Amino acid sequence: MSNIALNYMFRKKLNFRELGGYRTQDGRHVKENVFFRSARLDHLNTNELRAIKKLGIKTIVDLRSEEEINKHPDPIMSGISYYKMSALKDEKGEDIDYSPSSILKKALRQRDKNIAQATLEHFYALMIFNNGTFTKLMNMLKEEHTPILFHCTAGKDRTGIASILILLLLGVSEESIRKDYLLTNKYRKKALNKQHRRFKLLTHFSNNVSDIVTLSEGVLPEGCDYIFNLIHQRYSSYEEYFEQEMHISKEEQKRIREKYLK
Repeated sequence: MSNIALNYMFRKKLNFRELGGYRTQDGRHVKENVFFRSARLDHLNTNELRAIKKLGIKTIVDLRSEEEINKHPDPIMSGISYYKMSALKDEKGEDIDYSPSSILKKALRQRDKNIAQATLEHFYALMIFNNGTFTKLMNMLKEEHTPILFHCTAGKDRTGIASILILLLLGVSEESIRKDYLLTNKYRKKALNKQHRRFKLLTHFSNNVSDIVTLSEGVLPEGCDYIFNLIHQRYSSYEEYFEQEMHISKEEQKRIREKYLK
C-alpha cells in the first residue's frame, strides 16, 4: 500500500508510513505492506485501529523508554505480538527518554552554541553502535515477524534510525533514505510550526534555538548524513557494518534482501 493511501487511513500527526516501494541500487524494489513506521499508538482513533488490523500487521515493536510506555501505553490488539525494546540507553544501561518534550528540556538547559548538533550527534551515536535493541530488531528480519510496525513517541529519531538501518540493509541508496528521513518534517509540519511560534522571540535571535526546536519536533537535515558518515568512519562498507555490528553474516544479508525485495 502506498503512503498516499496510508494518508487517507491515518492522520498525518501519527507520522504513519511504510518503507515499501523504494528502489535499491541493484534495480529491485522494497516489497510493500511489510515495514511500517509511526509515532506513538495511543493516539489512534477507532478507524485507525481498524486500519492496523486491515494491514495485517503481525508484530509491533515499541522503541520507547519504560517511562514513556508507562505514560502512554500502546493499545493492545488481538493477534499482534508486542515487543518493548528501548532503543536508547545511557552508558549505565539506563533508559533515556527521547520524546520531543524531553529533547527540548535537555537541549535548552545546555549553553553550548551548537547544542542542537551536539545533542543529535551524542544520541544518534548511541543508537547505531553497540545497541542491543537495534541488533535484535535487525535480526528479527531473518524470522517471520512481518508485516511489522515499529514506533517511538514522535516516529522520527528512534523510528527514523530503524528505518535508515532497514533500508541500508536492503540496499536502498543514501539519497532515497535521506528523502524518507526528511519526510518526518512534512508529516509533523503542524507540530513543528506550533513549537516555532512558541519560541518565536528566541529563534529570532538565535539559529541555534531554531535548530533545537526543529530537533525536538522534527529532524535536522544533517541527521541522516551523520549516520552515514559515522558508519563510513568505522567500516569499509555497510555490509561489513551489519556483519560486525549487527551480527548478520553477508550470506544472511543476501537472504534478507531476497526475502524483502522484488
